[in-house]
Amino acid sequence: MNPNELCSVEFAPIKQQAQRKLHISQGWCLEYAVFILNPYQNGDKKQAKRTLFAFHGFARPLEDMKELAEYWPIEGTLISVHLLHHGASGPSDNEKEDDSPIPPSTFNKLLVEIAQKEGLSAQQYDLIGYSIGGRIGLTLFNDAPDRWNHITLLAPDGLKQSPFYYLTVHTKLGQLIWFAIDRHAPLVIRCNNALLKSGLIPSHLHGFFAFHIVNHEMRMMVWKGWRAHRLCWPTLQEITQSIKHWDGRMDIVFGDHDRIIPKSNGKRLQKMNRTNKHVHFHSLHSGHGMLKPTAIQKLINRIFPT
Repeated sequence: MNPNELCSVEFAPIKQQAQRKLHISQGWCLEYAVFILNPYQNGDKKQAKRTLFAFHGFARPLEDMKELAEYWPIEGTLISVHLLHHGASGPSDNEKEDDSPIPPSTFNKLLVEIAQKEGLSAQQYDLIGYSIGGRIGLTLFNDAPDRWNHITLLAPDGLKQSPFYYLTVHTKLGQLIWFAIDRHAPLVIRCNNALLKSGLIPSHLHGFFAFHIVNHEMRMMVWKGWRAHRLCWPTLQEITQSIKHWDGRMDIVFGDHDRIIPKSNGKRLQKMNRTNKHVHFHSLHSGHGMLKPTAIQKLINRIFPT
């Protein structure tokens, strides 16, 4: 398949797009951009340079992670990667269905190949993931713990799976329901509005649902994007076992006012790892949006020793 014909969705205006690159291998195409980390807050110039892979949130562009390059206090390089069905990322093999799932081991191999292509090959890398990007980060870590050194997860998805997600992604009935929603979207949207007006659902739930069904393109992107990452969901037991013999550092951050992924989602994992010195849980005075300069500064002050 020609990369220019990939059926993914673009969320960044052309003028805001970084210099993007494509990596095509093993039947997949990953779109990414490279940014130099500006360590102006880091006075220790003897520290070895690091390579940081970054994963954005759902229905967001890879350029969202560029903000980190301006503040992250580690010298090195940030590689921001588009998740499948964002930008030009997706299956590149005609034999694959649009919603084919990427195996975690393949995802990890593709990232190593990207690092090698950019002259950044190393034994270990750092990782930061936001929202669904946090779930991808947990998956990549769980698949190959020794490949990662410092992992930062912001409002990570994947610590609690909703019944609706499971039904939609993993069952035939869920598929039928989602495509019925697509066919009867105007009615579903009116019902969603009526539920809000009657007070039966809160505004944040109404907005979340409305965003994901706003048009046919978005509804199909949700279907393909959810399905394509359906293997990227390790259990809490698997994560805990992987952390048990790992000597890196993991910081998991939640927003005090996040109603999309509340910090209560992390309580069970925190309890399971309460004696593990390699895992640190934090809460910030923020909502779900954690990629703003003020939130990033608070995050850095929290997880990096002064």
